Amino acid sequence: MAAEVEMFCDNDKYQRCFTSLVTFVYKDEDSSRTNLNVLLDELNSVDYSQSLVSREDGNRLIIHLCKTIPFHQERILTKACQTIINLSVRQQVLLYDHHIEIVVEFLITALQRCPNWTHADILHSLTAVLYNNIGKVSKFYDILLGKDGILPQLVTDPDIDEDVFSGAVQCLENLTTKVPGQDYLPEEYYIICYNIFVQVLHNVPKHKMDPSIQNKVLICALRGLHNILLTTKINITKDLGPLLAAVRAYIHHGLGSQPSQIPESLCPTPLSQYDPNPAKPAAKQTATDTEQKETDSIKESGKNKGKKNRKKKQEKSETAQVEKNVEKPEIKNTAKGIEEDAIHLRPSWAKFHSSDSEYSDTEAGQSSRVRSAYTKVRQCALNCLHTIIKNTDKKIIFGYWSSFIPDVISGTNATQSQTLFTSILKDPAPKCRMGALATLTAMIDGTKPYLAAAEDSMGSRSAFTSFSAVLGSMIKELHRCLLMALVAENYPVTLTQLIKCIGMLLSNAPYHRLQPGLLSRTVKQIRHFLQHRDPNVRVACLTCLGAIVSIQPPLLEICHIVQPSRPPVGTRIYHSGENTMRNSISEDNSTPTRDSGFNSQTETSTSNGSLENNSTNQKTDNNSGSRTPVLGACTGIQTPVFSDQTLQNYAHDTSWVIKLCIKNVLSQKADTSVRNDFAPPWETPQQVYEPIPVRLESLQVLANLTKGYFPILRKSVILMKDLILSCLADTDPVVKLHGTKLLDELSQVMLQEYQNATNVGPEAITKQQMLEFWMSFLNGPLPGILQSDGINPVRANACDCISNVGMDVFKDLPCDKRIMCITLVLGLTNDDDKLVKSAAVRALGVYILYPCLKENVNFVADTANAVLMCMEDSSINVRMKAAWAMANLCDALVLNKDTNAVEFIEDFSDMLLLKLLMTATKSSQDSDKVKSNAVRAVGNALRYLPHRSLGKSNFTAAIQNSVQILVKNILSGTMKVRWNACYAISNMFKNNGLPHGKTQWTIDIIHALGSVVKECKNFKVRINAALALSSLKERGFYGDVELFTFVWNSLIVALKTSEDITDFAEFKYRDNLTEQIIQAILHCVSILLPDDLTSLVPSLQQHNSLLQPYLYKLQKNDIIKTDMETAINHLTEQMDKLTTPEQTEAFSMFSFVFMSDQESFVDELEPKGMTSFQQIYD
Repeated sequence: MAAEVEMFCDNDKYQRCFTSLVTFVYKDEDSSRTNLNVLLDELNSVDYSQSLVSREDGNRLIIHLCKTIPFHQERILTKACQTIINLSVRQQVLLYDHHIEIVVEFLITALQRCPNWTHADILHSLTAVLYNNIGKVSKFYDILLGKDGILPQLVTDPDIDEDVFSGAVQCLENLTTKVPGQDYLPEEYYIICYNIFVQVLHNVPKHKMDPSIQNKVLICALRGLHNILLTTKINITKDLGPLLAAVRAYIHHGLGSQPSQIPESLCPTPLSQYDPNPAKPAAKQTATDTEQKETDSIKESGKNKGKKNRKKKQEKSETAQVEKNVEKPEIKNTAKGIEEDAIHLRPSWAKFHSSDSEYSDTEAGQSSRVRSAYTKVRQCALNCLHTIIKNTDKKIIFGYWSSFIPDVISGTNATQSQTLFTSILKDPAPKCRMGALATLTAMIDGTKPYLAAAEDSMGSRSAFTSFSAVLGSMIKELHRCLLMALVAENYPVTLTQLIKCIGMLLSNAPYHRLQPGLLSRTVKQIRHFLQHRDPNVRVACLTCLGAIVSIQPPLLEICHIVQPSRPPVGTRIYHSGENTMRNSISEDNSTPTRDSGFNSQTETSTSNGSLENNSTNQKTDNNSGSRTPVLGACTGIQTPVFSDQTLQNYAHDTSWVIKLCIKNVLSQKADTSVRNDFAPPWETPQQVYEPIPVRLESLQVLANLTKGYFPILRKSVILMKDLILSCLADTDPVVKLHGTKLLDELSQVMLQEYQNATNVGPEAITKQQMLEFWMSFLNGPLPGILQSDGINPVRANACDCISNVGMDVFKDLPCDKRIMCITLVLGLTNDDDKLVKSAAVRALGVYILYPCLKENVNFVADTANAVLMCMEDSSINVRMKAAWAMANLCDALVLNKDTNAVEFIEDFSDMLLLKLLMTATKSSQDSDKVKSNAVRAVGNALRYLPHRSLGKSNFTAAIQNSVQILVKNILSGTMKVRWNACYAISNMFKNNGLPHGKTQWTIDIIHALGSVVKECKNFKVRINAALALSSLKERGFYGDVELFTFVWNSLIVALKTSEDITDFAEFKYRDNLTEQIIQAILHCVSILLPDDLTSLVPSLQQHNSLLQPYLYKLQKNDIIKTDMETAINHLTEQMDKLTTPEQTEAFSMFSFVFMSDQESFVDELEPKGMTSFQQIYD
């Protein structure tokens, strides 16, 4: 009642003041000034905590004040500014667009005319007006931010009052805030703001100002930078060092006892960094005292280590200790270091409790506000750093890693340098810890190519520390510190981000180049959270497991971690009395359990998220240690890579990871121990499921395990099959979707295992197993899913799955099942959904190459019609898959021709063939994604053309058009399109029925190939061009002497330039290019005629010595040797046909190059005596 009365009084007071002010006429008299002062004082004394002012009245009052108050009445003007703040900020009065300019112009004029003591109030009111109105004050950009703008002058004034300085920085921040629907600052102005903010961050510690104002300035500057980096495409690479130096200093703001000393810039170097806090004599005693306190706390924690349910303690002085300088815990490299550090060097925030405060209410409130401001600064700095990392090239930001991530072997004192782990381990604010973790996650993301150079330097010590060793040390420190934080973190949101950060590290670190043990210790810590009460934490843990089983190359350490059937401590896999599938996995196996690489009885985490040991009947494994045992491999610096054969006799039991994931995916009976007391006793416990994210992530882990470590689950294929069948029958469409994805991965790997046939004996995947596997799905849910109108992504994935049957298994399926698969896939090419349509046409592209289907002319014709229809689709994804299927279809036509399938060739329609050729030619002008397969289809179709079709006029025009398009794609486009076009020409040249050498398009093709083989920078394009030039089987196909000479000269120049590498990525193709060019040259020699020799004389005279080194280098190549013999035999046959001296001269030079070198082949094969000379160059 009292509150209502008070509110009524405030409303009445406001209405009286409002009525008087909007009608007030100012006169330059004492009475008028006094009345205005009184009205403004009374108006500003109103309690604005309740809504009192309408938008219309607020705008009317503010505009009247701006038009009424003279600029020489400074005190009245400051009170009017306070009124503007009250209405705009506390009453949320939005100014109309046409009023904003009036108010801003009034305040800018006041700044220009009024004395300095009024500027603070004016700037604060200007800040309130500018908020969310950046696009509506564009006419004032220059006067506010220009070369002589008001705000830059105020900020750079060395004698400025701290309140004015704070107000100016706040104005700048509000001018950088992006407002939806409004134009942003032009580039010239936001660059000015950016430079000012960086300058402010560097200069603030040099000025003495009240901590609350300093924190406000820092928050505004950091927010302003964050706004600019988030909204614009400003290039910060040039000035990245000063920016990072400033931001890094404030991610620990308030955690040190003295103001931060900011270096001018950070240098992108992996070596020692500038220490912003050099040791001083006066500080030595403090450091010693701190060290002694830490030692005492370690001793105290050691005494209490054996006690159960130990409560965390906090001495009264620790509240003040939060404000002291925080040092990074001492680094330990022993196997037990992580566990001991996690207990003894517990971060201070893990033991901090608000109930331990010894402050009075007033002191506590002040201290809380200060700590909150410091926390806000750190949070803004971390957000800003996160945005910098996200907006900067990974290669550039990687150079600054040593400024944010510690390493053991660097020259600096790692325990004194402040890094991101100072925040992660020591910051008392959970939001700051989470911000630091998000920043670290962004920093690690995408660095796999750069971390690939890391190596473990544990086994060697030298005066020089390589960059690889520094990277390896950083990776080990990342693991050590993140696992230490994992022990102490209690906040679920921060814990989730922490585990995500670990997962990101697992995805990017090169474990095959590091010593074993890192992954084992990581799983040892993560396992405690696999049953955490927060599902987000469980999902993050499963993501880590998925990252571990995705590591390539496959590692033995991971096999040791994943393979054991016994689950780790704290992960209860199955409840008793569940269905048959569960009982079949959970029963004890008689085979002895292998060592998992970590102790299963390790002490659980003391955090709230840790779990109790539910496996009380398990035996203690005393043989495990901190390093992963190696199966059949020697322990060394690098983690051993497992081979399938090595693991054959090891994978006897069902992996605990498979059990855990199956348990997460399938339903569980409700726990009767927590049953509702009011439920009737006869009520049956309901089946409950894990949250959807947990189920989906579990399926993803199984998919990754299937793809990377199939030998581990080879004996669990039946379990996986039953799980997938359960997922496909699930009511949740998302579970069905991920079930089909798992089936896709599993069927692909099983098909690959069966086709490779590398395994023998009981471990091999047999055809019978494959048949049983597929029959369970073809008799089960797959046909229903494909025929339903349900979730289209599920149908598309199901279509991908049935394309993984494999040709051998498909032909042994029952006839009705084969017909069903073909009918379903052909029907789905008419589906309205683009995903389903593209998956169906892709499946046709797989089926068309099956031997049992490619000779069936009816199926080929149906497939051709379906592909032609899909090529007209508006979706580029459908056309891309259709082009691939069309290329495969034309491959099948060529295979039928090569096997002399006369009946098929006679029955296949010429009209359909013409449509295929014309559609492929048209698609060769489509998007690059379509072109690469379309040109392949053109080449195969031209190769297939039977003799009966070549004489038809419509085919003649289509062939000419196709060749022109191929020539165009050879000379331009993406490299993949160009090398596929060259390969298509080589296919076309193999059709001897085409009029090669007799048409203009032959000249066009050969000139295009000759140009590419000489000049293209991409070696794969040149290889396929050389292949095409050697594909014509007869001399007459090369046209006249002039064209043949052009081919020869092009190949000689190509050979001469084959060693010129401008891109290191092409180096691996150099030898292939050389071999292909030599083969093309030998092919030309093997078909040349005496008339050609005369025109080859100039080339032979100039490049005669070029061929011999390459022929000698390739003399052991069987293909080259055979081609060489063919060329020599042909030259011998032409000897009697020489008629002119030029021909004789050319023949002599050929004889010198080829025939004389034949003896060197024989000499090379004979045994030679021992010599001390070792050839070290080519």
